[in-house]
Amino acid sequence: MRHSQRLFAIAIAVCLLGASVAAHQVTYKGTVVSTDKMTVKVTVVDEKTKKPMDITFKIDKDTKILRGDKVVTLAEARIQKDEKIAVTTDHDLDEDLALVVRLDVKK
Repeated sequence: MRHSQRLFAIAIAVCLLGASVAAHQVTYKGTVVSTDKMTVKVTVVDEKTKKPMDITFKIDKDTKILRGDKVVTLAEARIQKDEKIAVTTDHDLDEDLALVVRLDVKK
C-alpha cells in the first residue's frame, strides 16, 4: 500500500512540475509598424500559416527596453517604423504585454 501511495505522490509531483514547465515566454521577431507611449505594433510572420500579421504589444513601466545591450527608456529608444524588433511576452501572464523589447544599436 505504501508503495502505491509513493507512486501516486510522485505522479502528482510530475504533473505539477509539467504545469510549471508549460509556463513559457515567447519571443516575436519582426519589424515595427508603429509605436506610441503605451504600445508597439509589429509585423511578424505566423509560424503556422507563414503569412505576415500585425500584433500590438502593450508596454508598461516594467517592460525592459534594450537598444543593443543598453537598457533605455521608451523615449530614449526612439523606435522607428520598419526597424527590426524582438518582443518577449509570457503567455501565462498576459500574451499582449511586452516583458522585453530588443532593438538593434542605432548607427
